[in-house]
Amino acid sequence: MVQQESVTPHDSFDKKRATFWFKSSADECIKQMWEMVYLLRLHGYLVEVQKCRELGNVVWEDNFQVAAYPSLRDGKVTIS
Repeated sequence: MVQQESVTPHDSFDKKRATFWFKSSADECIKQMWEMVYLLRLHGYLVEVQKCRELGNVVWEDNFQVAAYPSLRDGKVTIS
């Protein structure tokens, strides 16, 4: 069992504005995400995948993911 350390977001954290990203070290989560992408595309859904080398406004993170508000400093790249 993997123990997850997490910091609870503060009250002003706006989940509707934040984008959640998997950390590159979250191998199993990313593998499962790609399986879901495959199934969605198989059934005709358009799926856009984005990668980001650097996030400017990180507001929360745990062992597997980060939440960040969009920023012009983000190094976001869209892939298909």
